[in-house]
Amino acid sequence: MELRPLREFSTQEIIELWNLEIGNDFPMQEALWEQNTFGDLNLIEEGSVAFTEDGKLAGFIAVKSFQELSEAIMPQDIGWIQCLLVKKEMRGQGLGSRMLKHAEECLGHRGMREIRLGRDPWHYFPGIPVEYEETVQWFKGQGYSRDSIESDLFRRVEGTAPYDLVNSTGHFRVLEQQDLPELLDFLEAAFPGRWHYEALHYLETGASGREFLGLYIEGTLKGFCRINDSASPLIAQNVYWSSLVEGELAGIGPLGIDRTARGKGYGLDLVKAAANELMARGSAAIVIDWTGLTAFYEKLGFAVWKQYTAMSKKTANNRE
Repeated sequence: MELRPLREFSTQEIIELWNLEIGNDFPMQEALWEQNTFGDLNLIEEGSVAFTEDGKLAGFIAVKSFQELSEAIMPQDIGWIQCLLVKKEMRGQGLGSRMLKHAEECLGHRGMREIRLGRDPWHYFPGIPVEYEETVQWFKGQGYSRDSIESDLFRRVEGTAPYDLVNSTGHFRVLEQQDLPELLDFLEAAFPGRWHYEALHYLETGASGREFLGLYIEGTLKGFCRINDSASPLIAQNVYWSSLVEGELAGIGPLGIDRTARGKGYGLDLVKAAANELMARGSAAIVIDWTGLTAFYEKLGFAVWKQYTAMSKKTANNRE
């Protein structure tokens, strides 16, 4: 069966297959696919392929490596399989293996030393959803190893009282547009990499700053927390699956505190302040995505909602 470029297929065809196969757990929307896959400059066009059955899309793979010109420090030798999906009736025929081999060869030719499942820039998943254990076992058979378990946490907050903070509420405020250059400087110095990269993309939208809460100590930014809702200019990872939740879904994260300000309760207070802000905006529920710190957030009433098995594979380039 001939592999064809993924770009030959419309977003509508892709999300129709996605929602047929896994839409009950992870409902895809057109805007999200366009943002995270077709709109991502890091998509490897020659590695992202698909195949048809009776003229209809029956499977596809999306592959990435970091290719943008960016001020952020991002890995240059890691490739990502953003997603791989084969129609249920077509499985067991070697088509998934064929697409994966094609993707791995493309990444190898680009000098990648490691391949990760998910965790890409503009990702959908930080790994394989744990309920898809058969898929985990299939990737193990393809040479991938388990790395960790990552979690999305959930709490319904509609009708609940605001959190009480240990530290003064005067330390925390929603950022304004004029605060964003300071935020970028802080992230570049304290948290270089992905969080800085995502904030740079946020700035490109011309956004107001309402998606960030800052921790200020003596007038200096010492911590941040990102907050997202349906009014945000980008579809953030913690609200991807909002159609599964009744009412307005909001998201918290990522969160970071400068080393000099840790150990004083500011981190937990920053999450509390973020949740209070989202509740004031009318959010009915909040998701904290891609974290291994479940015990930390359980203190605030959050519980595990979805979990993922992070997996990766070293390439031949890593053994040279």
